[in-house]
Amino acid sequence: MEDRISDFLSSCSHMDFGAVSLSEGEESFYGELNHEILSLCKSLPESTQTDAILFIMGYAGASFGEDLVFFGNYYVPSWSIIYWLVQSRPDDTGLAERDRENVRMAHAMAMFLHSLDDHINDNELPATHLTLLLRSQSWMAMNNALASLADGVDQGTRIVQGLINDYYSSICRPHDIESLDRYCDLFRKQMATWFIVPALMTKRMSSDPDFTDAIQKAYGSFGIAWRLLDDIQDLETDFEKRTHSSVYLCLPAEVKSAWDRETEQKRDASDGHTKAILNHILENGVVEGIRERICSELESAASIADHYHITGLADEFRCLARPLKNRCDHL
Repeated sequence: MEDRISDFLSSCSHMDFGAVSLSEGEESFYGELNHEILSLCKSLPESTQTDAILFIMGYAGASFGEDLVFFGNYYVPSWSIIYWLVQSRPDDTGLAERDRENVRMAHAMAMFLHSLDDHINDNELPATHLTLLLRSQSWMAMNNALASLADGVDQGTRIVQGLINDYYSSICRPHDIESLDRYCDLFRKQMATWFIVPALMTKRMSSDPDFTDAIQKAYGSFGIAWRLLDDIQDLETDFEKRTHSSVYLCLPAEVKSAWDRETEQKRDASDGHTKAILNHILENGVVEGIRERICSELESAASIADHYHITGLADEFRCLARPLKNRCDHL
């Protein structure tokens, strides 16, 4: 039994999306996006720039002598959606060169801040003068770029304000989450700052209001798939911390109660109480059900991209799902 549970937890921690091969154009865009992080550091007071770059290198796990690749831990569609939107209408994007610069800056800052805010709030990073300076400067850079992009877009400022409000309403207010669907809906709001640039771009690119809504839905489905995958990978640590992840939400009331029960001893796989809960998750295919939801979200995203002839993006969503669809697992 213990070996079976240990194998199960190991299988969960190693579950991952499929790799995406980048085109030459994507490689170039990716380099430009990472360069925005260096631009952020260079925009700080001169006395802090070196420390900021060293901090960013450590945060990204970069070594001296290597190009700074800050977004290496972000799955490709998190940023390639911007590239593929431009490629979908290369001759008529409605974006001047200055607009494209603002697109790169705003989206790079949105991704950077999503991570930085979480780590500062969770005390995984200390709230030093330097981290707070980086945070305030990146918010200012993002807001300035978004204000420029929103200029001339119908309801542009309202779109920006609304999505930023969605983000803060999702992270600052307590939420009583009772179902997996509600959990996924909440996460869409938690990634709302990532929606802003695609929303403004699609408004500039097309007069079809359905286009903006569809791209936001596809991007949100990708984000949900990533969130659910994280929950599977972190099953063991979430259980030890009694975190209410998607796995928890898929359990019956009595097992949820056992998951939440306070204990003075650290849980481990040899504890009978722990084994009973993990065995229930294994025997009832809880993780398998979440894996199927991940595949469903990614296929929904791919279908939307196909519908709007953004085939490169659709292919990437399907690349992510491939090992999960083909997985002959014992979960």
